[in-house]
Amino acid sequence: MSQMPAPNFGKILLVEHMPDNLDTLLQCFSAFGFELFVAHDGETALQQCKLLQPDLILLDVNTPGMNGFEVCRRLKAQDMIHDIPVIFMKSPNDHVSLVKGFSVGAVDYVNKPLQLEETFARMTSHLKVRHLQIQLEETIVTLQQEIRERQRAEEAARLAMQQTQHANERMRQDLAAAARVQQALLPDVAPNIPGATFAWTYRPCAELGGDSLNVFSLTDHQVGMYVLDVTGHGVPASLLSVTLSRVLIPRSDPSCLFVESNTRNGMPVLTAPAEVATRLNEMFPMNKGGHQYFTLVYGILDTRDGTFRYVCAGHPPPIVYPKDQVPIICEAPSLPIGLFEDEHYEDCTIQLESDSRLYLYSDGVIEAMNTQREIFGQARLADALQHTRHINLQASVESIATASSNWTQQGHMHDDLSILAVEHPSGSHDT
Repeated sequence: MSQMPAPNFGKILLVEHMPDNLDTLLQCFSAFGFELFVAHDGETALQQCKLLQPDLILLDVNTPGMNGFEVCRRLKAQDMIHDIPVIFMKSPNDHVSLVKGFSVGAVDYVNKPLQLEETFARMTSHLKVRHLQIQLEETIVTLQQEIRERQRAEEAARLAMQQTQHANERMRQDLAAAARVQQALLPDVAPNIPGATFAWTYRPCAELGGDSLNVFSLTDHQVGMYVLDVTGHGVPASLLSVTLSRVLIPRSDPSCLFVESNTRNGMPVLTAPAEVATRLNEMFPMNKGGHQYFTLVYGILDTRDGTFRYVCAGHPPPIVYPKDQVPIICEAPSLPIGLFEDEHYEDCTIQLESDSRLYLYSDGVIEAMNTQREIFGQARLADALQHTRHINLQASVESIATASSNWTQQGHMHDDLSILAVEHPSGSHDT
């Protein structure tokens, strides 16, 4: 039956001039699981320590030439080998060497001649301590490395957060500047035209919105007014909304979409609302990604007789609220602008009676959704109109916008909200 090999508990360096029974020692150490090496003097011991890196040193106090204490001092002074545990070997009555051995860095002592079982027990105990120390040192090194890596990661995260905050602040400033530009394109004051009172409100769901509205004089008795809604939200929708607002600014040059010519009896010839929609459809075809179309309601109000000629391109239809009657939802026959190149747009006409109110609005009003996923809808809009009939037009517009916003039960709109209203007072018709 073959014998199991002895475990390897480590390399032992024995420093003694003439060890007795060396062959027997080698066999005994090997049987207990130790690999024994021998040095006969101090200089050789120091050299072998550097080469062998033993796990423990058994050092005779009385080594020739350089005594054991000097060997231990020099060993402890060298970084590569100073942690190797040293056990001195001394005579039983040498108490001076015992104290001096501990002072130069020894961890224990044994008496000569060696009692092997006691020696192995002491060696094993100190080797366990040494192994635990090595594990502790390795753990400390690993933890220090992890701490440094975590500190580097935290510093990198801090710098990234700082950069993100700076980028967010720049974006916030840019968005605020863009919002100011967008707000500047909204009407400043209502046209001062007898026979009509105007009011509006604009509430973007974010800093930048895709809605736009305007009301402006075309002649001394005709007013143009529109509400448009670009699909989507944020910067892309806002950019197109701002572009459209610039295109739709009324001006006297030939590029104005609202005026055909100024040659008929010295008076401007106005472009029909349907033709305005057609030209916009040619100017702003939908992009290849299938986004960025927009809806529009644009009309011309003649304050002399209360007629309102309009086009409704995919937009929620106007609502007329005659005095002492119920609100009337008007026609909305056409598709949004930008979807199809050859879309045909039609003009519709509304006759406003005395004291009638006309409301143009974006779908953000009627599509506001509560937590039960119910939309505000046109029926609730009509109810809100009836509840505001007794207050002035601007208060009515703000009240309707608030009712739609409150319907969400969160106070936050998920779409831009725009309302533009006109009141045609009594006695405004020419006689």
